Amino acid sequence: MSRPTLAAFADDRFAELRAKLAWSALFLVAFLVGRELPIPLLHGSVTEPSAASAQVLSAANVATGGNFYSPSLFSLGLGPWMGAAILWRFLFLGKIARDRRIPEETVTRARNILMVGLAVFQAISLMASYQVEDLAWGPFSGPLASEIVIVVLLTAGAVAVAWLAQRNDDLGLGGVTMFILYQIVITAMSNLEVVPLEGDWDYDRMLLLVGLACLVVVFLGVFGGNAELRLHVNKVAIDSGFIGVSYLPIKLNPAGASPIMYALALLAIPQYVVHAIGQVFPALEAPADRFLASWGLSTPLGFTAYLVLLFALSIFFGLFTVSPRDTADRMRDSGSYFDGVPPGRPTRVFLRARVVMLSMLAGGFLVTFTGLPLGFVGEYPDRQYLLGLPGTLMVFLGLLWLLQEEIADLMIGTRYSFSFASGAERRAA
Repeated sequence: MSRPTLAAFADDRFAELRAKLAWSALFLVAFLVGRELPIPLLHGSVTEPSAASAQVLSAANVATGGNFYSPSLFSLGLGPWMGAAILWRFLFLGKIARDRRIPEETVTRARNILMVGLAVFQAISLMASYQVEDLAWGPFSGPLASEIVIVVLLTAGAVAVAWLAQRNDDLGLGGVTMFILYQIVITAMSNLEVVPLEGDWDYDRMLLLVGLACLVVVFLGVFGGNAELRLHVNKVAIDSGFIGVSYLPIKLNPAGASPIMYALALLAIPQYVVHAIGQVFPALEAPADRFLASWGLSTPLGFTAYLVLLFALSIFFGLFTVSPRDTADRMRDSGSYFDGVPPGRPTRVFLRARVVMLSMLAGGFLVTFTGLPLGFVGEYPDRQYLLGLPGTLMVFLGLLWLLQEEIADLMIGTRYSFSFASGAERRAA
């Protein structure tokens, strides 16, 4: 079948795709408008935090769709939502949590409460970096009232962004992908123009290493984005003539680009929380400043924490994506099994071992080609975006693959046509 042309796109078979594109466009416009709505009572330029703090903020802004350096209604982006999502999964990972069978409504409510809590800390941290104007009207005028209004608006903006992402996941294309892709493109346009391509020998060597890392990421991202390990599956109910056709595919990078985005979001949480606590409790401001000075991509503590998160989240998301327990249960219930592996627990162990192996290899790749280049941030702090470019490209290509797969799933129905007309009517047509 030939590729659909623009005229064919108007066919009714593409109605669902057109509707999803329209919804995504609507949600993206709402997101862009929210990013341009200024927060009242906040003035002046951002008070530059410590160099270490600025490094984490800059990286987290790209990964979460936020904008710390230009306060607006949607400045917090998806950071609180992403932090709450991963923290909730950590809190309720394990046999005890699975056996409790918590109702979905309770899970959603608790996760939303956690998101709001993280948004409040992040809002206080952002607000402390700007000049706050006293509220000149109402019964609660004064600096405290102004700060309450600002925190409420920023928190409401974070909730609105999460709602837009969820609605886009339900009605549009890409879910949170669309907002993060936009942030990546805008950040690239504003940063690549000011990146110098010439310098001393050390700078040229660093530029060469980053360029090679980018080439490797792009090559594997383009040509290996859908590469998979296929485990042969025997099905009792299928005739033996079909042996060799059925298999369980596992991507060579089961976690995709999620570890990069969520590692940066998690790395920013201690910074927001500690900074907010230092602002609310002045007696703790000095210890908070000492922690913030040590929690950055150019410091041993922050850099090591990022690499550990990157590797650990690769395994975590790999297991979460494939879910060996659920897969083994489905195979047992359907009468399927791997060669030489009994159903039930042996299948779960067999599958988990392979997912962990692939996830560890993928995690090693992410650490080597997207994490280690950031080790030059201390030497070239004003070139952080360039040093983080391999990771940005990995996220960009990973999100594009997810978007492509979602569109491909929608297009399956357009490859077939059904007719209830009689044979004579079909010949006449």
